[in-house]
Parts: sequence; C-alpha cells; structure tokens
Amino acid sequence: MSGRRTGQVLLMVAGLIAWAVQFTIIYAVTSTLCGRGWADAAFLGFEIVPMTIVSATLVTFSATLLAAVWSFRNHRRKGEQPVSGADSFMNHVATLINGLSLVIILWHGISAFILPACA
Repeated sequence: MSGRRTGQVLLMVAGLIAWAVQFTIIYAVTSTLCGRGWADAAFLGFEIVPMTIVSATLVTFSATLLAAVWSFRNHRRKGEQPVSGADSFMNHVATLINGLSLVIILWHGISAFILPACA
C-alpha cells in the first residue's frame, strides 16, 4: 500500500479509532472506580467519573471533528482536480464514517449528564 493510500485509510477509520478510545476510557474508569467503591471520589471539586466521561468525549469529539472536516474538504476537492474512482469512494466513505462517529461519541458522552455514576 502506498503512503497516500495508507493516509486515506487512516482518515477513513480515524473516527472509529477515536470512538474506540473514548469507549475504552469511559468503561475502564467507570468499572474500576465503581468496582472499588470510589464512584463518589472527587478531583478539583468534580466527581471523577462524570469528569472523565466529559473529558474523553471532548478530546475524541475534537479529533473526530478534525478528521471529518479534513475528509469533507478532500471530498469537495474532487471538483477541482481529476480524482480516481477509488479516491472518490474513499473520500466519500471517510466523510460518512467520521460523521457517524461524531454522533456515536456524543451519544456516549451524554450518559455523564443523564445517569448516575454506577447505574
């Protein structure tokens, strides 16, 4: 695989990787703190579990938004210069996957505001 194609594939899965990182952080911290009975612990005046969920959501959402904007610009650029069918497809799929990943990341982040820490 060429370097350009590798970059396109990484751009396609960037949102999914960010979502997997968010998912892992949220559930690792929540299960560890709830399992040890530390769910009510606070840091700088904020409960640790909701703070972790919000922090992980903001970081991964920002990274995915950057990837979504980048893939959308690549998709829009196809009108300016000739692009192969494979490149056009990969740009289109990258835009769709990163957009869907934004929704999924927000969906997981909302739990910090709706559910108690160890529900």
